[in-house]
Amino acid sequence: MNKGNLINQLDKIKTDKGGRNNSRSPNKPLLLLYALGQFLRGNKQLWYKETAKNLVSLLDEYGPSIKGEQNTWDPFVRLKNDGIWYVTPDIETAGARVRKRDLVNTNILGGFTDEVIQLFQMDKSVVSEAASILLNNHFPETLHDEILKRTGFDIGVRTYKKRNPAFRRKIMEAYDERCAVCGFQAKMNEAIVAVEAAHIKWHEAHGPDTEENGMALCSLHHKLFDKGIFTVTPGYEIVVSDRATGRGPFKALVTDFHGKDIMKPASTIYLPSPEFTEWHVKEVFKSYQ
Repeated sequence: MNKGNLINQLDKIKTDKGGRNNSRSPNKPLLLLYALGQFLRGNKQLWYKETAKNLVSLLDEYGPSIKGEQNTWDPFVRLKNDGIWYVTPDIETAGARVRKRDLVNTNILGGFTDEVIQLFQMDKSVVSEAASILLNNHFPETLHDEILKRTGFDIGVRTYKKRNPAFRRKIMEAYDERCAVCGFQAKMNEAIVAVEAAHIKWHEAHGPDTEENGMALCSLHHKLFDKGIFTVTPGYEIVVSDRATGRGPFKALVTDFHGKDIMKPASTIYLPSPEFTEWHVKEVFKSYQ
């Protein structure tokens, strides 16, 4: 395997999206990011029991809110089907159900294949490129730095996003360059400062660059929106997660907006589409299930 093969495999990593319509399933990407961080710390083999604890924490933070237990066993075993991962002792996955207790009882371990490890050892920058691919494909840019820290990276990873300048321009015009939550607006020499065009349905989840899938949000509320601390209902109401807590101006900046409507765009044709707000409620908002 060469670098190009690895990047290609990561770029088309298989995620299980069949369980729920139009759903996110970041289990494999988060496991791979965790494994990359562990490699940088000298850990080439990962015991399932220990890895599962860390993966549950990552899924709780960066995955959809779900009922029941986070699935750590399927990605740990089924990643071998993507050609870059191994498990030992081997477990059959073709048409078979993977059970958590089987992984625990057999004391299974896994990790990147020897070929992948050799690539990493020859050039550590490949680790950063691998992380960049996973982040760009599965998570919005607002979450990249904290995911890197949570998965054990202490090196710089450059992530590049192809931006659509027309999307930003249209959203800024629709919302009069103001945050749809708090109304913040700032300029320096006519350049907009700290107000951004946010996708409601993430671009990484194939959300379109259209006005009905966007809102103008200040940098703070953009980050909180992508983190699931608040959402916007199909009726344009702001709902703050019961799981969100804070100090200082948290009440004034966050919880005081609970139950209020967003500042609507200049034209009703630019209002957020229920298709995209419903996606955000299901796939990003941190609700108690």
